[in-house]
Amino acid sequence: MENSYHQKKILYVDDDLQSRLLVRHLIGKFYDIALCSTAEEALQILETNNFSLFLLDIRLEGEITGIELLIEIRNMPGHERTPAVAVTAFAFDEDRERILSSGFSGYMAKPIALNQFKEMVKNYVENQEAIPC
Repeated sequence: MENSYHQKKILYVDDDLQSRLLVRHLIGKFYDIALCSTAEEALQILETNNFSLFLLDIRLEGEITGIELLIEIRNMPGHERTPAVAVTAFAFDEDRERILSSGFSGYMAKPIALNQFKEMVKNYVENQEAIPC
């Protein structure tokens, strides 16, 4: 990855501090990354910011799941077509199918495969116009 992508903004929402730190370590020098621990915090940031990619955990603390958060994001002007990837410990095939059918563009199981994760992020950010919604 090259530093030319640094202007691209990514929102990562995960209630686990270690996961947020890992993602920041993996892609933070290549992209402008906003880290949120709650869905409510993410929704507040989205009121005044646009992003090239959303990375959302599915099981979040509080009452809103990652799937419900994505539904709320899609209803916000300007965020209807932004790619969203579920980054989750729900790793069974039926979980993956349920998550993808709920509107996510992609899926990454935890624990994160480091090189695969970085390549996936790069592909979504670079090919944003080619991603179906």
